[in-house]
Amino acid sequence: MRPRNQDMQDLMQCSSSISLRALKEGSLLPLSPDSEVYRFTWMPSFHVPRSIRVEHRGNVYSLHVKEEGKDEGTLAIDRRILLTPTQWQALQQHLEEARFWTLDRFASPRSVVYVDGAQWLFEGGWEGRYRALDIHSPDPDGRAAPFYNLGAFLVELAGIPMTEGALY
Repeated sequence: MRPRNQDMQDLMQCSSSISLRALKEGSLLPLSPDSEVYRFTWMPSFHVPRSIRVEHRGNVYSLHVKEEGKDEGTLAIDRRILLTPTQWQALQQHLEEARFWTLDRFASPRSVVYVDGAQWLFEGGWEGRYRALDIHSPDPDGRAAPFYNLGAFLVELAGIPMTEGALY
């Protein structure tokens, strides 16, 4: 851990942009009026980044999962699956439990920058609004547990095999 300063904060934002570019993920905006979209980007220290984007457009629910490949500019995983309305409702429940749209902000209890662990970036777009929350390695038993549960749910929904303890 190191004290957070503006340079370190800028570096973290830059690394998020680099990961999203490597995953060939563009901006969630602009959104069409009849759509709702969420993206979870997991950027761990010792594993390749992954993104899971879920969308509701009209009456179609879909999930798009990507994993960065070993060679620059490649993706090891790039697949889209259709979701059921029941799966979409389960996602909505996780978002509500995390208070994704109503939480004023989520801040680490201390003003620090972590140099190990994983960056969890949650983004959402709905009804003309955009929201992003960046959480460092949420503790499944701590106050960030709803975000851990949301990320774990999306990983399971995407069919990404994870050994116990691998999602950090």
